[in-house]
Amino acid sequence: MTNLKVNQRGKITRVNTRDLKKLKKIMAMGVLPGMPVILIQKFPSYVFQVGQSQFAVDKELAECICVAA
Repeated sequence: MTNLKVNQRGKITRVNTRDLKKLKKIMAMGVLPGMPVILIQKFPSYVFQVGQSQFAVDKELAECICVAA
């Protein structure tokens, strides 16, 4: 997700982490492969929208979410 520009849309391709805690957090947000996503802001945290929900995550968690523009 960190490679998207603000207001750019993309599609989640995978969640890239072996940390079970991070994976559970990401999945609880409904962030799954194939879902469309839009990046709303990058600073001070990454804010993105999936469906009708918006989420704010730190850079470390945002780096785990792989998105194709």
